[in-house]
Amino acid sequence: MSDSTPRTTPVADLVERVEEALQSMAPSWVRTGARAIQAGDEVGLWPNERAAIARAVTTRRVEFATGRALLRRLIGDDVEIPVGPDRRPQLPVGISGTLAHDRDIAVAATTTRGTCRALGVDIEPATALDEDVARAICRPEERHLDAHLVFVLKEAAYKAWSSLGGRMLEHWDVAVTVDLPERTFTATIVEDVTAMTGRYAVVEDRYLALVIVD
Repeated sequence: MSDSTPRTTPVADLVERVEEALQSMAPSWVRTGARAIQAGDEVGLWPNERAAIARAVTTRRVEFATGRALLRRLIGDDVEIPVGPDRRPQLPVGISGTLAHDRDIAVAATTTRGTCRALGVDIEPATALDEDVARAICRPEERHLDAHLVFVLKEAAYKAWSSLGGRMLEHWDVAVTVDLPERTFTATIVEDVTAMTGRYAVVEDRYLALVIVD
């Protein structure tokens, strides 16, 4: 989702605060990070990565390049990260990861922990959504929550679910329950009765969510 609301916090400061929030949400065996989306990251793309976005619009190419730069930083190696059959980043063997971005910032998490089955991360502006959009996202029991927060929580859960080989989901296929004081949540794939837990944060004008399936 996009947002046209002017942002007053400098991107560099926002990135630092987002990184701090992600680190506080993750255990020590999960590496997390954030990076400002910047055109200069395109020079670091590998040939196959560049080919994968050759027909994309400029904004998409820049977002893609920054995401790859961030993943390489977390992995600690300048390795090629091709686009997998499911369109997710195909990380080196032995590494699990997840990636997301909004218009300004890319966020990611990686781990080499063998028992970690999946990671899911998302970031979105904490802005109000139109009523029609909110109804499409929130199940009746979720309508007391901010719809954009619900969207972020479900997207993080979906990324983890997808990396486990799960089928395509609609927003109503996932039910979230939220502990607002603790800023934790449970996302349940309703038909499969499969539950995943996660944490979320509010950083300036952003919602962040991280799901870890260990």
